[in-house]
Amino acid sequence: MNNINEQNYFTTSEFAKLVGVTKHTLFYYDKMGIFSPEIKLDNQYRYYSATQIEIFLVICTLKELDMTLKEIKLYLDNRDPNKLVSLLDLKEREIDNKIDKLIRMKNFISQKSKLTKSIISIDSSKINITKEKEEVLFITKPSLSDNNKKIANGIGNHINNCTNNNIVQPYSIGNMIDVESILKDSYSDYQYFFTKIITPDKDTDYYIKPAGHYITAYHALGYHTIDDTYKNILSFAKNNNLNLRGYFFEDIILDDLSVEGYENYVIKISIKI
Repeated sequence: MNNINEQNYFTTSEFAKLVGVTKHTLFYYDKMGIFSPEIKLDNQYRYYSATQIEIFLVICTLKELDMTLKEIKLYLDNRDPNKLVSLLDLKEREIDNKIDKLIRMKNFISQKSKLTKSIISIDSSKINITKEKEEVLFITKPSLSDNNKKIANGIGNHINNCTNNNIVQPYSIGNMIDVESILKDSYSDYQYFFTKIITPDKDTDYYIKPAGHYITAYHALGYHTIDDTYKNILSFAKNNNLNLRGYFFEDIILDDLSVEGYENYVIKISIKI
């Protein structure tokens, strides 16, 4: 078949331009058996018809739904209205999940930016009394083992707990340590690891950090010298006749996303009075 009315057909280049792809894409789709020209001449010339535009757009739509070419071919070879409904229902659920994930990531980025901006002008040499709002903390208790891997294992368990409960927050993992441990110079004897959340879930372990006045200090030299800031807080409380209540809360404000090296972390330490 070498005699055709070319005015009624598109060459490969023309059709590729019409649907917004390259010639190589059309060649590849033909090779895969997904989409072929309506006419192939003996001289290897290929011609596409106007009626093929719609099916090509269907293929593009299915690709937008993250279907592989193999999945697209399988569907096209066995399509019917019922299978289309099932496919679209499935893809709608997948899209909803992606939207939820993107919204969480957008909130993460926005809050992380605000949090970082808020710390840039902080004077880490000062200790202040601040008024804090109530916060909900998702908590994980460390293991009872007392070895060098305790903290790492505890953080790993906390991360897994957050993942299992779909908790994605802009805040780094924080630590809770009681006053008695600090008075005994046990600066890594954490009672809980925590992540701030918006609302508690009845099926999760959470702690309500009460609103009120807190002694607040910022330690800008990572964890290796954090005992210096704790000693300054204890001296500040003693000199001002302030009673320390409950737990010390360690919030990592600047981490590896914004500073280089563990020793440059900025940690907010606060305790209720």
